[in-house]
Amino acid sequence: MAELELVEIPRCYYQADSSINEARIELHTFVDASELGYAAVSYFRFERNGHVHCALIGSKTRVAPLKFVSIPRLELQAAVIGSRLAKSIEAGHSIKVDRRYFWTDARNVMCWLQSDHRRYSQFVAFRVGEILEETDVTEWRWIGTKENVADDGTKWQYKPDLKPASRWFNGPSFLWRPKMEWPESSLNGQETAEEIRSSVMHHSVGRVRTVLLPENFSSWYRLRRATAFVQRFVNNIRLKKEGQQRNVGPLTQHEFLNAEVFQIKRAQEDVYADELAILAAGDRRLQKKNSLFKVSPFVDKRGVMRIHSRLGECDFVDESSRYPIVLPREHPVTALLVRDVHLRYHHQCHETCVNEVRKGFHIPRVRRVYDRVRRNCQLCEIQRAAPAPPMMASLPKARMAAFVRPFSYVGVDFFGPFFVVVGRHHEKRWGVIVTCLTVRAIHLELAASLNTSSCILALRNCFARRGTPVEIISDRGTNFVGADKELEEAVAALDQNRLMAEFVTTRTTWHFNPPASPHMGGCWERLIQSVKKVLSQIKPKRVPTE
Repeated sequence: MAELELVEIPRCYYQADSSINEARIELHTFVDASELGYAAVSYFRFERNGHVHCALIGSKTRVAPLKFVSIPRLELQAAVIGSRLAKSIEAGHSIKVDRRYFWTDARNVMCWLQSDHRRYSQFVAFRVGEILEETDVTEWRWIGTKENVADDGTKWQYKPDLKPASRWFNGPSFLWRPKMEWPESSLNGQETAEEIRSSVMHHSVGRVRTVLLPENFSSWYRLRRATAFVQRFVNNIRLKKEGQQRNVGPLTQHEFLNAEVFQIKRAQEDVYADELAILAAGDRRLQKKNSLFKVSPFVDKRGVMRIHSRLGECDFVDESSRYPIVLPREHPVTALLVRDVHLRYHHQCHETCVNEVRKGFHIPRVRRVYDRVRRNCQLCEIQRAAPAPPMMASLPKARMAAFVRPFSYVGVDFFGPFFVVVGRHHEKRWGVIVTCLTVRAIHLELAASLNTSSCILALRNCFARRGTPVEIISDRGTNFVGADKELEEAVAALDQNRLMAEFVTTRTTWHFNPPASPHMGGCWERLIQSVKKVLSQIKPKRVPTE
């Protein structure tokens, strides 16, 4: 860091008596990579009448990923940022570049660029495709590691040369010489086996795995439909060879049935291959330790494994009800089939769904399979979702105010109305409850109306008896808001010095609960209930006087 004072970069790229347009301008970009990271650096090379000048334009460095990446891949990443750097330089400068050069010391990168990139892995193919979109393969050249100036940006174990005359700021030495003295690239026609895509030729004996994988489908109907179309395509090819008419139009019931049988047989072969081989051999039976021994399975004429049941002589039900089909519990086909029943019953009637599955299929521990389908169902998850209760907050300071006199922190609210006798007619009166938020003591006053004047009068009577509180809390009633406004105006009109001289108390503050939040005044709301209950018991039968 101390040597950064030595760094000097000239502001002007090309210092000459003539115009920059009279010189031939070339853009040279060097790329390199190591185990620690990869870098790219670009230079302008100006040539006019045999005079050559090079200037540093910019550089990009990246650290290697935490996950291990091979050196050839890092070299390819360096080539990618080199092509991006050259594109940004041309877009951000008004200088017209006559020709571009890209230099790398990685032979694999040069072979990848000069060959068909589709033969290699996706990592290589995508990045080579991006490079060839921004650059031309003829612009890339190979260079030795010692002459690659980008190597200085990747070898961090050595102390960098920060002098203005270093090759990092002025470019490699060969750029200052004529082109005939530049290092030659002799990698044309070479190929590399690094990152080449593997192509396996094999001959299968026995069952061939279908390309219609159940895990790639979201519903049992789509899987059957896709399978039926593939089977129709295969049959149409055979019919074409035999000169017969092809099948066209919507899928028939027979085609759907064949597709369903095909997928069920594939599912059984994936899990119960040994059992199918034993049962297909003839009179051999399963061993007692086999999970299917107790259900007495057999293979029908279509090659589907079924189980015996007591409904074998019942002719008015279908074959699957008399001899249920065996399905493995952990197979995607089983999950799609159970999900189809679950959707047909609109995510309801779960026991009915289980019985519906059992009518045609034997699935070990079918209830667990159905429960797993329900857990993976998005709509069921939304319907079962419940709001998470928030964490209870700490008690307010007024509730925990110890070592203070009662009614220092109070809550105020109105309740009623009550009817009283005034002369020969009845009038309404309201109760005012003032509760100490610390010890829950209460003070009751009578208010003639709900206006601000009655509220102020009731509070003055309470404060004359209990003392002036430090803090008042109430809801946002119109009378409370008006009382707070009038109290503020009255206090502002008083002589503050005289007030402080006569009373050794701080100014009372008034806080309002948020609108439409009666739960925040729960402490005095519950006390209002108790007061009303007591008053209803002791109130005389006749309407009392005030």
